[in-house]
Amino acid sequence: MRLLIVDFHRTHGYSLEFAVIVTLYWLAAGMSYSICGNTFDIARESVFDLVNPVLDRIISVAKQVIKYPENVDQVGEQFAIMADSPAFSLCVGAIDCCQIHLILDDSGKSQEYINRKLYYSINLQALVDHNGRFIDIFSGFPGSCHDLRVFRHSGLYRQGVYPPRALVPIGRHARRSATGETTHSAAALRQARGYFIIGDGGYTSLRDPVTIMIPYKNVNLTENQKNYNHHLSKARVVVERAFGLLQARWRNLFHRPLEIKFKKAVKAIAACCVLHNICLNEGDVIPHNRVIRRQMAPRPESDGAAYRDIICLAHNLGRHQAALDRQK
Repeated sequence: MRLLIVDFHRTHGYSLEFAVIVTLYWLAAGMSYSICGNTFDIARESVFDLVNPVLDRIISVAKQVIKYPENVDQVGEQFAIMADSPAFSLCVGAIDCCQIHLILDDSGKSQEYINRKLYYSINLQALVDHNGRFIDIFSGFPGSCHDLRVFRHSGLYRQGVYPPRALVPIGRHARRSATGETTHSAAALRQARGYFIIGDGGYTSLRDPVTIMIPYKNVNLTENQKNYNHHLSKARVVVERAFGLLQARWRNLFHRPLEIKFKKAVKAIAACCVLHNICLNEGDVIPHNRVIRRQMAPRPESDGAAYRDIICLAHNLGRHQAALDRQK
């Protein structure tokens, strides 16, 4: 509320507090403008007039609330704890996409927004930290688009400023074993100081412009690769939980199609992400049993497979060393 009061200009006779309450109810209850108006005994048009300026004001403070962490090492430490592996101490975010159901008019572009489940939707891409706090969001791409395509059109990919760059090239110390597997010297593991984010199989392993690690495809995996996949999954669940919290709080986004214009839908999504972070900052946490389980010119890329092998090897070396320590 303190963030919203500053420089807020009313276009109606209602108080700011009342406008915020109506907006939060509209987002959280999953009701139409008409039902929301009946609840507060005001006209449908009044709900519209109350909600729009509040959404604009919420979005105006987005840069203060949705931002990259200042201490990435601390974030990495927490991801290592979640993954139960020190190899993930360089992980500084988890990324994924979810679908927001829309009702679109019968325009020429409508077909682009029909997703694989045959309903209109737009994508929300989110990058979260270890607490499930949004540190980067990108919404508005058609629901028919694959997660990787959405990612490659996002500011996160195009600007390439997060996560921080690697300090040395990866692969300098890589070599092939007699069996054909890539191995890395201890020097490579020490010098491979590069932060990364993690995603699911809908993405691809990259080194540039954004370092992102994904699971190995479940085909003829070695034991080391299976272990890596398992621990990556343990760390990545935080983004699934963040979407679950978003759905539980703001039912208007997920439990009924948004009956608003496209631009306003993108605005409402961004506002909900801002409010999600504010709730976390204020310690407003939803109990686990209420969290809902969810369902341009290209930039040059460099393959992240070699770096993924390093993370996999580092994780398994740590496991073996821990086993040896226990035997002493």
